[in-house]
Amino acid sequence: MEQNKKELSRILAKFKGKEKALQYYLAGFADGESSFSVAIIKHPTLALGWMINPCFQVYQHEKHREILEVFKFVFNEGSIYRKSGVHPVLNYSINSMRGIREKVIPFFEKHPLIVKEETFKTFCAIVEAMERKEHLTIQGFKKVVDMAYAMNQQGKGRKHSKEEIFATLPKT
Repeated sequence: MEQNKKELSRILAKFKGKEKALQYYLAGFADGESSFSVAIIKHPTLALGWMINPCFQVYQHEKHREILEVFKFVFNEGSIYRKSGVHPVLNYSINSMRGIREKVIPFFEKHPLIVKEETFKTFCAIVEAMERKEHLTIQGFKKVVDMAYAMNQQGKGRKHSKEEIFATLPKT
């Protein structure tokens, strides 16, 4: 851990007086090594039986933890942990709505993505819909799930299909 702090200090020192360059560097790095995702998680105590969880993540080999530390330093939010099942991979993650709304979205609006531009726009639309509490109605929930499944390879690799999720919703 001490080594990581030294490395973080070394990296931040390179950007001393060039904070704007650091922010653009992180935006470019995120364009290649991050994901904007929206998990749909079974949650029996919620009215519709499902929880929607937007998340921003950056993955990196444990040898390069320092870049994740830079993200955490700049965003002043989130956590770094070992990715489950993949020993040498670390994950920096922000999954609180407040952190996403106040840190992630403004950062990438100010420092636009290129490769992940459309995914980011969809991610923002989902967060905005959730802020308006649309996801708490059946119609709004379906809209948000449709948007989430349109992101990141159109829902491939998800545990539950949209049809399975929608079939469990209360009948109106």
